[in-house]
Formats: sequence, C-alpha cells, structure tokens
Amino acid sequence: MSEGTREQLLDLLEELGAVAGVRGALIATADGAMAAGARSGLPAVVANDVAKTVRRMTVASETVGVPLRELLINFGPARMMVIPLTEDATVVALLERDTAVSPVRSLIAVQVDALRLLLSAHGDDAFEPPMSPETEDEISKIMSGELAPVLARLRDQFAEHYAVTGHDGVRAASVVSEQLREWLLCCNPSVYTLPLLADGLGQLLDEHPVQRGDFMEAAHQTIRAAQGEAVS
Repeated sequence: MSEGTREQLLDLLEELGAVAGVRGALIATADGAMAAGARSGLPAVVANDVAKTVRRMTVASETVGVPLRELLINFGPARMMVIPLTEDATVVALLERDTAVSPVRSLIAVQVDALRLLLSAHGDDAFEPPMSPETEDEISKIMSGELAPVLARLRDQFAEHYAVTGHDGVRAASVVSEQLREWLLCCNPSVYTLPLLADGLGQLLDEHPVQRGDFMEAAHQTIRAAQGEAVS
C-alpha cells in the first residue's frame, strides 16, 4: 500500500471516530491493526489484539460458509461494531454503550462506503498487508515439520490447477502463503484441520468450477492419505 493511500485511509478512520457516539475506529488485517491502530484512540498493543481477535472471527465465519456482514458486541461500557470491507480488511468501530445504534450505523455506512471506494480505486492488492516476521516464521516451521510433505503436495496440486486459470507459479506461491496464514489464524495446524486449508484454496478457483472440482478431489485424496498415516 502506498503512503498516500494509507494516509487517506487513516483520515477516513479519523472522520469515523469523530462521529457522535463513536470512540474510535481501526482497520483489522491478518497481521493486526493497520498502522498499529494509529488515530484509533487505542494503544498500539490493544489495537493489534482487537484486530487479531476480530480477524479470527471473520475467518472462522467464512470457513463455516457464513460470511460476516455486521457484528455488534457489547462489553463493559462500550460496544464494538465489526463490518468487513474486503477479504483482507475489516473496519472496527468502538461505540459508547448507551449510544443509539441505528443513527450511528447510518453515519458509519457513509464512511465505510468511502473506505471501500478508496480500496477499490487502488486495485485488488491495495490492502494486501505485509506478512509479519512471526507469521513467516510459523509458516516456515510447518513447511519444514511433520506436515511438510502433505502441505507441499497440496501446494503443488493447487499450483497445477491454478495455472490453468492463467496464473503463474509466483502468484500461486503467494496465494498459498496467504491461505496458510488464514489457516493458522483460525485453527491449529494438523492433518485434521487440513480440509479447512483446502477449502480456502478451493474458493480461489470458484470462477473455474472444473478446476475447482478437480483440485478439491485431488486435495481430499491427499488429506485422507495423510490422516490415514497419522492413525497408523
């Protein structure tokens, strides 16, 4: 993301935080709060914890086939409104507990639309967050651990079918890493949670049903074999 785009997003978040009844706002990503929660009114550590918790909720919701549209959570003297922006970003608005939600929701909707328009204007990868060193380390560990053979096989199977849709190996490796990150966010890595990883990869082939079907069949065979070896 360019510095200009980042500043425009922060300006919009600051405007959102100035809405009557709103204490502050941030954008949650897979690696925490954008800009460490700058202008959200929260300390960086708290903003990142909130963002990562929200991200886990949205990933879990998508995994079970019920994508999150809006979520309102009450806690203590405040409320938290969660609204997805894109596949990679979710806006979190912190509200005063006694605030009437309906009028605030209407005002927030204006700002959320502006956020989406800004992200859309800068292309699909405008908000692709850099992978944190911790996430890179965790992915490296599982790619060299007990799950390495089955993960490598799934990666190669996906790349083979992804290539048919016009994407090269570099792009395939990138999206596999992204799906590994999402997988690690929503569950513990094991042969029994691999179907969730396969489903995430399969969704990237939704516009190509033949390739999706072939990949999912191959992936499930690979996973069943790995689960069988784990039991024996």
